[in-house]
Amino acid sequence: MIIQNDQDRRAVAWLIEKFGAEAVAEAETRIAGERRPYPSNIAKVLGVSLPESLERTENAAARQKLAELRRMLEGKGG
Repeated sequence: MIIQNDQDRRAVAWLIEKFGAEAVAEAETRIAGERRPYPSNIAKVLGVSLPESLERTENAAARQKLAELRRMLEGKGG
């Protein structure tokens, strides 16, 4: 399964909670055609849509990411 960001991690956790790890792993093997094993494609195989609530980043995580970005920008401003 391809997990690229926090939203993907939340999606995988949701899928496993809802269907179980074995069902999610089995669905990954049934992805049709050239589609890659992203959580959204696995959800389609399972016949569900990922909830919109998974798109939102928690406030603490968002603040941490912004602080990291600020530090990176400050380091490049020479």
